[in-house]
Amino acid sequence: MASKKGREKSEAFETTEKVMQTFRIPRELVGRLRAEANRRGLDLTAYVIRVMGGVIGDFGLPEVARAILDDDRAALGMDREAYLLHLLFQRSLAVREEGPGFDGPRSRKKGR
Repeated sequence: MASKKGREKSEAFETTEKVMQTFRIPRELVGRLRAEANRRGLDLTAYVIRVMGGVIGDFGLPEVARAILDDDRAALGMDREAYLLHLLFQRSLAVREEGPGFDGPRSRKKGR
């Protein structure tokens, strides 16, 4: 069950209130962000909000999955960024072993 504090944090992202904030970002990064936003048919602001909201909100995972991953992250002593990098690295090891898309919907299930 989610704590009251956890619910309050997630509810904070559900407001329609917007705040203007300025960041200094390297030109190359802005270019890559803009290109990805365009590829997805979004404006830059919408794309950045979506990505940052995903990172902070665990990309909309169910609360049970979030709790399991939070416990794992805490046990490893990692912050959110380090943990996401760890997960990507672990996936890269699985892909190296099994091949790209090994667990995708079009993959052949071994032994079936």
